[in-house]
Amino acid sequence: NSGAQGEYAGLLTIRNYHLANGGTHRDVCLIPTSAHGTNPASAQMVGMKVVPVKVRDNGDIDIDDFRAKAEQYQENLSCCMITYPSTHGVFEETVREICEITHKHGGQVYLDGANMNAMVGLARPGDIGSDVSHLNLHKTFCIPHGGGGPGMGPIGVKAHLAPYLPGHPATDGREGAVSAAPFGSPSILPISWSYCLMMGGEGLTQATKVAILNANYIAERLKGAYDVLYKSETGPRGARVHYRYPPAGRELRRDVDDVAKRLIDCGFHAPTMSWPVAGTLMIEPTESETKAEIDRFCDAMLAIREEARDIEEGRADKTNNPLKNAPHTVEDLVGEWDRPYSREKGCFPPGAFRIDKYWSPVNRIDNVYGDRNLICTCPPMEAYAEAAE
Repeated sequence: NSGAQGEYAGLLTIRNYHLANGGTHRDVCLIPTSAHGTNPASAQMVGMKVVPVKVRDNGDIDIDDFRAKAEQYQENLSCCMITYPSTHGVFEETVREICEITHKHGGQVYLDGANMNAMVGLARPGDIGSDVSHLNLHKTFCIPHGGGGPGMGPIGVKAHLAPYLPGHPATDGREGAVSAAPFGSPSILPISWSYCLMMGGEGLTQATKVAILNANYIAERLKGAYDVLYKSETGPRGARVHYRYPPAGRELRRDVDDVAKRLIDCGFHAPTMSWPVAGTLMIEPTESETKAEIDRFCDAMLAIREEARDIEEGRADKTNNPLKNAPHTVEDLVGEWDRPYSREKGCFPPGAFRIDKYWSPVNRIDNVYGDRNLICTCPPMEAYAEAAE
């Protein structure tokens, strides 16, 4: 299960609602081009036609294009899918207007709850205008998400859609199951239940405020060193921020991969890289980290920027430098050192612990080569024949 399961269940609910109310022709789903790829995939799975909506340079949905598309497809409009705060980490000012336009033309609003970490206790999707929303328990409500799972995406709907929720033959006898088990992955649900119970309303609200504060604090500390792609014109950012090198660094082909690999030397798992915008890091500090840990991360990012500046200004070799050679291993530290920078600079950058330091087991791998030259681990059919003999 994941948020995509919630999307699928929510869109099925909307489809069932239209079918029951004579709207069999309503099959158009408006989705901004900034959306997560699961949005159009889920719409396609329930038989909807996806109509993309333009996004402005600042990351907001182009309200004029949205209005035009809603009017153009008003006879067949089923719904729109939006994310709030947006995938770009911004509280869009036109979100209520988007919901009103959709409802005016007979559609329903699906609000993707992927970024609810910046809303819990402060705002309700239904008050904004959403008809269906899902919660990512693995993002917002404490289910560990290491290794890509398990995820969970339960949905909430407004009262007029409740009768059209997908059923399950094991519980209510209705068809339309969206997962093999009635409650998805039930063994992990007590984690979120316990988290909410222990935090309480005030605790959950405080967690949201701290998540927003942490994201904006990092943005302020890294200001000038890195470009922030998307900013709200009037208020704070959400719980995520996208960064990239300033123009000088990009012209010298400083790769975001260099930053990600160098962060390993500093003891950090790199943030989401090149999504949803190529060449960026999407930093989501959440509410969990202490200020000391956030400062350690910021110190590492600022030091990496200075290492890039050394290359830009000719003080470091363009190909043989701490960034291009990251991550460094124990073997590098204790072996013969033939690099133009010191062991200290390579293996113990700002932010790295000297005691209990994390060491990468290998140096940098060739990602492009690995992507283009797949190595099949399945034995050939001849091996099965030989085993049978």
